[in-house]
Amino acid sequence: MAGLKDADDYRDGERFKIPALLQLVCLAVGVGGTLLFFLIRILKPEAAGAMGYSWLFAVVFFLSLAVGGLFWTLLHHASNSGWGTVIRRLMENLANVIPVMMIVALPLLFSFVGFRDKLWEWFPKREAALVEATKNAEEEKDAYIASRTAEVEKARAAVDAAKKDLADVASPSPGHRAHLERRISDLEKKSAKLEKEDLSPEGAKQTLVDKNFLESAALLFNKRGYLNESFWWIRQIFYVVALGGIAFILRRWSVKLDQDGDPKWFRWMRRWSCGFLPFFATAWTFLVFDWLMALDYTWFSTMWGVYLFAGAALNSMGFLIILLTLLRKAGYLKNVVTMEHYHLMGKLMHAFVIFWAYIAFSQFFLIWYANITEETKFYLTRNTDFWNVYTITFLVIGHFFIPFVVLLVRQVKKLPLVVSCVAGWNLLMHALDIYWIIIPERGPSLTADSGHIAMTIPGAWIYDILAFVAVGGLFAFALLRILASASLFPCRDPRLDESLNVVN
Repeated sequence: MAGLKDADDYRDGERFKIPALLQLVCLAVGVGGTLLFFLIRILKPEAAGAMGYSWLFAVVFFLSLAVGGLFWTLLHHASNSGWGTVIRRLMENLANVIPVMMIVALPLLFSFVGFRDKLWEWFPKREAALVEATKNAEEEKDAYIASRTAEVEKARAAVDAAKKDLADVASPSPGHRAHLERRISDLEKKSAKLEKEDLSPEGAKQTLVDKNFLESAALLFNKRGYLNESFWWIRQIFYVVALGGIAFILRRWSVKLDQDGDPKWFRWMRRWSCGFLPFFATAWTFLVFDWLMALDYTWFSTMWGVYLFAGAALNSMGFLIILLTLLRKAGYLKNVVTMEHYHLMGKLMHAFVIFWAYIAFSQFFLIWYANITEETKFYLTRNTDFWNVYTITFLVIGHFFIPFVVLLVRQVKKLPLVVSCVAGWNLLMHALDIYWIIIPERGPSLTADSGHIAMTIPGAWIYDILAFVAVGGLFAFALLRILASASLFPCRDPRLDESLNVVN
């Protein structure tokens, strides 16, 4: 058909050349900012707690963008989407920053840095409770063994006495015999249960440790199967392997398709993406449980995972729009990306603005309606002091109403500069959303033992900005390097013709 683009004309792809100055600036900002941040941490050990929250805020924000890129890549393949083929490589490149962000997150995970136990209080509280429980168990062990041994002997004697009672009755009536036999059976069960208990010194000690642990920290005891350091490390490894591994494999197959054009890579990406989606969802959900919801281990929300997913998907699409606009302004992708692609990306961003708002309101409404203390404390903290004005201004109005109204206009989504401005606004609101999730926990957590709980830590905002700039520099440097390592679009994908000529 006349006027249609032919994929064969683009089979050589288009390579990105990193501007040397931009690369140097990103590296200098990232490395320099990180070194300065941790130098301050060494020189001011008393600020470790506040700085841990700052680093977590920066890492989660940029990691959420990379995870969103992985989601869009998986969705593209799983749905056999054709329109987004020319921008899929940008999604893949964004997703492949995940391993870099996981490396940047390492200071949060190791206790010797001084961040972990300040962020996730269940670590030191669990350890303290276990130390105290173990100490008490050692003191109570001998008396406990003696008392339980006496109970076992008493139970055995009760069984023997019940059997003797039955034998002493010359000719009991059927009802009387049934009563005595039932009594013997009950006593035998009780005796057998008591005899099963391990009354060795180690067994008795473990029983008493559990008993004392339950009495001193009931919630941590009930969650001990999940909130323990061994399983916690297993989960961290799973997050890295699942999220980083999926991103690496899909991009590797995509680049292989560019190189040899073998359709097996296309089929593998489609088939495996469907299987990868559950692992992606599980990894991201439990990562935000462990890193964000566990900032207060007594609080929980069953909608937490999907809430953070909605923000990641929304704002990674916004980031992709901005990245695409910047590349086109630099002279790249002009022949393959049209305003139809912008329109479709704008519609997806608009859809997730609505989805994010729906999930955010649903979580708030269900917790407000149930009015359970363990759940409402999250919102009570964020409705205290200036956080209430912050919530209404930035999350309700800024994160939802403004982009929702602007993106209702069809023409806005076809104007690269305008839709990029809306995407930039969404990214700013997303940063403020992550800030709202993490930072209100800092003041109460770090000042709880001082006798006067404060909602904020004076001057800590400086660490927040420094951490954000440092991690942002590392994120930008890694993304630039990945962008330059292959063609900016999948040049031999079977769906390239459809994407080049998409009409929305």
